[in-house]
Amino acid sequence: MTSETLAAGNPVSALRPSMRHAWYTVGLLTVLFILSFIDRSILALMAEPVGQALGLADRQLALLLGLGFALVYSFGGLPLAQLVDTRDRRTVVAVGVGVWSVATVLSAFATGFWSLLILRCGVALGEAVLTPAAVSLIADLFLKEKRSLPMSVYLSVGSFMSIGSYMAGAMAYDFAASFSAATGLAHWQLTFMLVGLPGVVLAVVFLFTAANPPRGESLKIGQDYSSWGAFFGYIRKRALFFVPLLTAAGVYCLFSLAVVTWLPTFLVREEGLSLSQAGYMLGWIGVPTGLIGNFFWPQLAMAIDRRWKNRGAVTVLFIAACVSGPAFAMGIFSGGTVLYVCIGIGILFGSAFPVIPPIAYQQFGPIRMRARLAAVNLLIIALLGYGLGPLVAVELGALIVGGEHSLGAGLAWLCLLTTPFLIALSLLAISRSSLGEDQD
Repeated sequence: MTSETLAAGNPVSALRPSMRHAWYTVGLLTVLFILSFIDRSILALMAEPVGQALGLADRQLALLLGLGFALVYSFGGLPLAQLVDTRDRRTVVAVGVGVWSVATVLSAFATGFWSLLILRCGVALGEAVLTPAAVSLIADLFLKEKRSLPMSVYLSVGSFMSIGSYMAGAMAYDFAASFSAATGLAHWQLTFMLVGLPGVVLAVVFLFTAANPPRGESLKIGQDYSSWGAFFGYIRKRALFFVPLLTAAGVYCLFSLAVVTWLPTFLVREEGLSLSQAGYMLGWIGVPTGLIGNFFWPQLAMAIDRRWKNRGAVTVLFIAACVSGPAFAMGIFSGGTVLYVCIGIGILFGSAFPVIPPIAYQQFGPIRMRARLAAVNLLIIALLGYGLGPLVAVELGALIVGGEHSLGAGLAWLCLLTTPFLIALSLLAISRSSLGEDQD
């Protein structure tokens, strides 16, 4: 809403789009969020054929899958968030979707490491726009008391699409294989095009059909009069609680995103599955277990809170920390049926880390600082998880084992070596949870 509109005395509710149009926009945003996971993960699924076609080593693939993407996604998101706050959000979203979708399509014609790296950066830059814009739009599309459901609908995608995207990618790969010969393009090239083109179309659809609410109530509610200096001063006073809490999800993602990123390649190399079989297998395991965890862990945290005040969220993180990493490691070392069972257990317990920290920020963080607590945590997750995880697994495997089976060893040992740190962070957060109780 403009200052002129405010001066005219027009109520926010009078200018808010209809409920049908608002939910239509949430639906579009959710579909775009799903597409973002598919376009982000498709290279991880096709790492083996793409690596062979372009002559890429595992170390180069790790940079393409992790650090190159993470640096642009995390740091590029900061100035892009400023555009979301100051420019037409519908246009910003459409441009962002168009950029990442075109970059995905053009990845089909990459000729080597550097060209593919530039295109991966384009995917990261475009995707960095979506969630900040979605949060801002939903806040202005719905009244405060009605925002939780649309926000849950949008954010729930993250609980299962990080691994469910492999199933969608496998379907696209199989479909591409059916007419690859007629086009003269390789399966992986057609797959990049197939998963990228829908985003190009939806970018146009979003630009012309999505609701574009005025900035009104959410601008007033979300305005933060505190400086970054005040923010970090607050964190320093409660460092023994907030630093472990902020860091725990990042440490978890250090091994979990390495596992998720390399699992399709591991299944192809070590278990003898085809690329499509690996994608379907991971989807069938990861989607239901991720969804179950998404609903179970918040309920458990609330149940613990009723008995021990302010202990629920951090206790759930401790439980998940004890199980997830060892489960992944046991499965990778064992192989066969045990591998698939342990993947399910690891995802089920690990799903606590995406859903519980936001609850903790709402519970412990002052109202005027909760968004920045979440932003700092996302930055840590991007750098440790996407940035370092895949590369550290490759280097660790080469150091410990070397040879053709080093990838699996690197993943398993990364899980085991980081688990004690994750447990220690969770215990420290539990012991210092009283430091976070004062809210404004």
